[in-house]
Amino acid sequence: MRYGMIVYLSELLDKRVRDKAGRNIGRVHDIGMELKGGFPQAVSLLVAYNKRGRRFIFSLPWDWVDRFGEKGVELNQPVPDRKTPSGVPAGDLHLRRNLLDRQIMDIHGRKVVRVNDLRLARFDGNLRLTGVDVSGDALLRRLGLEGVANLVRRGFGIGRRERAIAWNYIAPLEFGPPTGLKLTVTQKQLQSLHPTDIADVLEQVDQEHRNRLLGLIDNVMAAESLSEVEPEKQAEVVATMSEVRASRILEVMPPDEATDLLGTLPRDKAERLLNIMGVQEARVIRELLGYERHTAGGRMTPGFIAAQGHLKREECIGVLREKAPSAETIYYVYVLDDEGRLKGVLSLRDLLVAEPGTRLDEIMLTDVISVNVDDDQEMVADLISKYNLLALPVTDDGNVLKGIVTVDDMIDVLRLESAEDISHMSGIPAEENPSLASVAGSRLPIVLISLLGGVILALTISAFQSEVSVAIALAFFLPLIIRTSQDIGFFSQAVVNEAIGGKELRMGEVTRLAASELQAVLLLDVVLSGIAVVLVFLLQRTARISLAVGSTLFAAIIVATLLGVYLPVLLKKLKLNVSYTQSRLVSMLINVVSVAAYFAFARVFLGSTGRL
Repeated sequence: MRYGMIVYLSELLDKRVRDKAGRNIGRVHDIGMELKGGFPQAVSLLVAYNKRGRRFIFSLPWDWVDRFGEKGVELNQPVPDRKTPSGVPAGDLHLRRNLLDRQIMDIHGRKVVRVNDLRLARFDGNLRLTGVDVSGDALLRRLGLEGVANLVRRGFGIGRRERAIAWNYIAPLEFGPPTGLKLTVTQKQLQSLHPTDIADVLEQVDQEHRNRLLGLIDNVMAAESLSEVEPEKQAEVVATMSEVRASRILEVMPPDEATDLLGTLPRDKAERLLNIMGVQEARVIRELLGYERHTAGGRMTPGFIAAQGHLKREECIGVLREKAPSAETIYYVYVLDDEGRLKGVLSLRDLLVAEPGTRLDEIMLTDVISVNVDDDQEMVADLISKYNLLALPVTDDGNVLKGIVTVDDMIDVLRLESAEDISHMSGIPAEENPSLASVAGSRLPIVLISLLGGVILALTISAFQSEVSVAIALAFFLPLIIRTSQDIGFFSQAVVNEAIGGKELRMGEVTRLAASELQAVLLLDVVLSGIAVVLVFLLQRTARISLAVGSTLFAAIIVATLLGVYLPVLLKKLKLNVSYTQSRLVSMLINVVSVAAYFAFARVFLGSTGRL
């Protein structure tokens, strides 16, 4: 091997090993390395051989290696017997056993990756580990398909996709055999990461590694990192911690986030953790747990800054300095009366630009936008979005300020609501790994409505079988009527669902919405009906059927628009979520009405005899 030449571990593994006398003594099984200096250095060569159906492994000093490459490894010493010579260092790290196909933390990329190969190089006469290859090309190299892949790339003009990470940017998550794992990432390396990056790592590794990682960081960083973990994973992490450590982490978490986490745990587990926590922290969390989770009270945090109206500007700034470390946000100061009732609000900007000596009640805004503790979280999100607020005060029935809901919490709410809406619309359960029963149960209503709609359509058509039997051409245009009216109905549903959001629409608003939608649809309706009349006449050469199709299409589009507007509103008033199942219900009603109208118009235009 040339000095400084790069070689990959996969190119050495299982290659023949010959001693100085040229005898084949086995194959390369592994390389032992010592963790010294900037890059690990090879100290031993592990050789494997088979004898009488059994596999044996022995070690040789790396100093015995003369050269190595694609043809194998050649030693500079004779090997009289295949036993490990005395004094051979085992090495701190075995490349195949400890790193290959194992998980590592990419400190630079801030994520967990899998080691597909290891990059080695000779420096100062020693073989050193310089980095790891986590690319797909490394897998092709190990399968012996690298040459084929290179030919394909050259043919298509595609470059290699090697992705090597230098050793100083990685932290192996496990050393040793599976029964003796040892975390090698250091506290210094973890502290250099953002809590969100640590959260990403926690979500990717198994339970044992999560506990080891959390054991290296203090409670504050653990709380910040745990806050960024997905809710279902949070409960899993806390469930495997010692209860004392978990309670200490919960104490320093924002109260609203600690409340959400405890709400996902079994009641007895949550109660034990609360009993271990500090009295003040536990009291706040118990109060928050008393509110419904999907209400403003369930989403609020008590970490707000409030002051009495008689305080002067300088006094309020002193209050701000005192309470800022424990506050969720410092951008708003809420002005209260002596009994804690919300009287006004002022922004940090208003406070700073006010003249010295100014009282708070002289500069506060008295028209405060607030919500009640029992208001739905969707309403809270709508208000924050509508008025571009960073936080929204939450009061009880007596207008006593109980907490605030911040914009970052509402972003999470909107994301969850969006996921639920997609779940409803697609008939797919919202949970991450739904059971077969859950999948089947979520789709059953949709299938049943489709089945019911098919039966009703069949009965409707059978009621007009005399018209169909006399003028069979009527059946040709059923798909045209059904499909067009369905699409118009779906458009109208989308419009009204967007308008509804998390609000309750009054009937006057619904009527204006329906009128607006009819105006938008009317021109489209005239054009589509006219095109249908012309096309049907060209195909059938009969004015009566073409008029029946055109008239039906015109009426069906009007009916579909009205159903698309009013039915979602009705379902909303009945406290039913607008879902894909209900969309299918609208579609079924549109189909039935359209088919009935089609044959009714056909009877009018064709007469009782059904003549064309």
